[in-house]
Amino acid sequence: MALSLLLPVLACLQILPRPVSLAERPPPPSLSLDPPCLEYLLGEQVMLSCIDPKVGEVTGYRFYNERNGKTSTYAPDPSGGAKLVFLALHMADAGPYTCKYWRAQSGQEILSVGSQPVSVSVLDPPSQPSLSMDPPTGVIKEGLPLLITCTAPRDTGERRFHFYRDGAEFIPGNTRSQISTTGQGTGSTNVSVLRIPWASPNSTGKFTCGYEEKVCQKWVPSPRSQAVNITVTADKVFLLRFLVVGGSFFIINGLIFLISHCCL
Repeated sequence: MALSLLLPVLACLQILPRPVSLAERPPPPSLSLDPPCLEYLLGEQVMLSCIDPKVGEVTGYRFYNERNGKTSTYAPDPSGGAKLVFLALHMADAGPYTCKYWRAQSGQEILSVGSQPVSVSVLDPPSQPSLSMDPPTGVIKEGLPLLITCTAPRDTGERRFHFYRDGAEFIPGNTRSQISTTGQGTGSTNVSVLRIPWASPNSTGKFTCGYEEKVCQKWVPSPRSQAVNITVTADKVFLLRFLVVGGSFFIINGLIFLISHCCL
């Protein structure tokens, strides 16, 4: 009696699909980024490619965003593998990604081992820097040193700073001035200082600054800073000395000229 009851149960167990163990799962695919970068700007186009190791016919592919749990499923591409394309990256697209492929076998979906993860890091575009000066009033006497500081709003990777006077780029070598850049973190630069050791009337003007960030192997410019006006005033003592010395020179030379003509 008991055996007759067990026979239908045993028959059902024989027709149920056997679970696939991890050892029997297909090997992992490879996952890559195009372009391959550590960071991307908001709005950039990026493509993830999932390529299987060619161990048999593949039914489909899945991409996983491990941060938010989002899954995308694709049929095989005619050229091989599958591609997840971001036409314009959003902050929600950031995170580590993995992919898997599967094959249909005996009514089962045989899912592969997951790929190694790749990370998609999304940055905001460069923000406007701030510009300050010493002296803060922007009015300085001729001959005194002038410092103009450009500060970027975040500490990140490589940067190139530029200073502008009246809309044109200010070239430091023309006035014995120099630009130095410093950073708060290793390998990063977020502050640049334009040093003019001897202010002159040529230093007068409306100054702005900007910078470029290196993101994904290209230089991306920031907006320019708010403008500051710099006025260089003449040193009255220096001017008086110049007039006295210059006037004396002309008077003495004039007397010599007159004496020489009168006596000869």
